[in-house]
Amino acid sequence: MDIYVCIDFFVEYSLKSELERLFGKFDISLNFPDKPKMGTEVYLQVPIRLNGKVGIDTISYITSHLKKEYQISCGESFSCRFNYLDFERSPFFRLVSTGNSSKAFLEHKKDGIKWKTICPSCGLQEKVQTSPLVMDTLKVGDRYMVNVGVDYWVVSEKMAYLMKEWEITGYELREVIHSGKKPAQPVFQVIPTNVLPSWSSEMKHYYFITEPEERCQTCNIRGRIDYPYHYNKRDLEQYPIKDINIMKELKSNGSWAYRPVFLSKRFRDLLIENGITREVINRDDNNYKSRDWLFEPVVIIE
Repeated sequence: MDIYVCIDFFVEYSLKSELERLFGKFDISLNFPDKPKMGTEVYLQVPIRLNGKVGIDTISYITSHLKKEYQISCGESFSCRFNYLDFERSPFFRLVSTGNSSKAFLEHKKDGIKWKTICPSCGLQEKVQTSPLVMDTLKVGDRYMVNVGVDYWVVSEKMAYLMKEWEITGYELREVIHSGKKPAQPVFQVIPTNVLPSWSSEMKHYYFITEPEERCQTCNIRGRIDYPYHYNKRDLEQYPIKDINIMKELKSNGSWAYRPVFLSKRFRDLLIENGITREVINRDDNNYKSRDWLFEPVVIIE
């Protein structure tokens, strides 16, 4: 697994040699675009492998130097690049999406949803569901599972049947209330019942260098970017994982806090074997299509 921070910015083409020398000091290559036919600026994206020779201090120095010396403000993104060995070793996976398509991500009505403030300092909130989800169930269509409003996962009738047939553990189903002009489609909210143990003390996090104001020092949730989740083997032996699990800790999506859901290796294998999804390792792989499910492996600490 490789960890990357990508900084991006617009820069005058005339600074090409100077910036190549700056980044070259840290063995970072720049893929400078050709000189523009019109205008003088070019757009650069610089992926930096964080678990290589370059550390966070180096990235901080580079972004600070660009701003101070050239008045260049950088954007910043964080990503992980997995390999097949990461997936072979992982006993369970964070469920990221059930399709590379907007149709895999739906919204629900606000009925039965309240907000609970969890940090008085930054005002971060989480959703509290007080009654069944309300949505246009026909939007699920022929998909097996969709994400609803970030926090929730909803399955079709055929997926609910397969989960029962496969003897999937760690969940309950609650029927979703239909809101729409046409007759309802039977769909069900998946409610995880198995809470994972606390993540390992070796778990790492990243905080955007270019946006320090986004980090809340009180709750340490807002502005926090999580590495792949680390769990201690000993903890998992005391609190065995199920096929469906929910994280104990909260994570922020930039607007509110929620708890990610994790599926077991057995469940993922069944999905692949039955053609519901193909095996996808990274979101930028060419085989990640509109109906493929995306997972992130966890790291087990012996």
